[in-house]
Amino acid sequence: MPTNYDKISTLVDRLHILDSGLFQMMFHDDIPLVEFVFRTILDEPDLVCVDAKVEYRVINSLKEHDGVFDLHAAMKENKIDILEMQRNGRLVILFPRMEFYAALAFIAALNKGASYEQIPDVTVIFFTETDVFEKNLPKYTLGRSILETGEVVDTHLKIVCVNGAYEKTDTALGKLIHDFRQCNPNQLFHDNLRDKMRQVKYGKERKSMMTFTDSVWEEVRAEMRVELRDEVKREVKNEIRDEVKSEVKNEIRDEVKSEVKNEIRDEVKSEVKNEIRDEVKSEVKNEIRDEISQAVKIQLAQKMLARNLPLAEIAEDTELSIEQVRALQQNL
Repeated sequence: MPTNYDKISTLVDRLHILDSGLFQMMFHDDIPLVEFVFRTILDEPDLVCVDAKVEYRVINSLKEHDGVFDLHAAMKENKIDILEMQRNGRLVILFPRMEFYAALAFIAALNKGASYEQIPDVTVIFFTETDVFEKNLPKYTLGRSILETGEVVDTHLKIVCVNGAYEKTDTALGKLIHDFRQCNPNQLFHDNLRDKMRQVKYGKERKSMMTFTDSVWEEVRAEMRVELRDEVKREVKNEIRDEVKSEVKNEIRDEVKSEVKNEIRDEVKSEVKNEIRDEVKSEVKNEIRDEISQAVKIQLAQKMLARNLPLAEIAEDTELSIEQVRALQQNL
């Protein structure tokens, strides 16, 4: 059986640059590599990076809704370039996220007391895993235009979507997109990306990469337990309630009880569901027990008395007291 170390090691081997952990490790404190990526995406060979930070947090004190940029780079000539790895390719989520991040970039760039003329040129790049616009282009640049005339307006903001699913490698951007999707450093076109991936994955930084991945593994697992608990509880509750109703109506509770348990056991398969099933089982039974009316219990007990079943067994199955069962017996 694989150990946790083996699992984490396998995960590290499978990471590509689109994965946040590897992305952070590769671009942290590596301005030349950051500069190379932005130059390639924006097709600006003279772009000069003066500062770059991964996981750059912008505090939005107005609404207390902060933002964290995967990569925030300050360029010469009062320019800010931001790169976001975006795995969710749904436009209904992507567009608001683009606009919000652009707004945060301006908030972070404009210091108190500065004039609007000092606002930098901001480019927000979303590197999406899928082709969100489905035009099979390597990138899509979103600008401002006058709707009445179609004239493009030059503003301080530019939003770029890089199509991470683009497969042609006959251009510099095509090669970069290809490299971002690869897990094996030997499959990368660019020497600088290849060398850095080897260093992070298999060189002196591998231990740090595994430690980071292990912490993410545990964090995601803990989050998954919280997210799944209510879902599992609802599923188990509905399963048991439906089965109990069927048992009462068809008067075959004892015959189907073991079948119900097997069905529920087969449906609750995942490791997390198995871990929390015992925690919620008693809660679900108590909730269902309260839902079954006293009249149904009495009716079931009367039928079992008619079959001359032992009073103790009837009391146990119907959850009535012995005295209540005896009273029912006297009234038969």
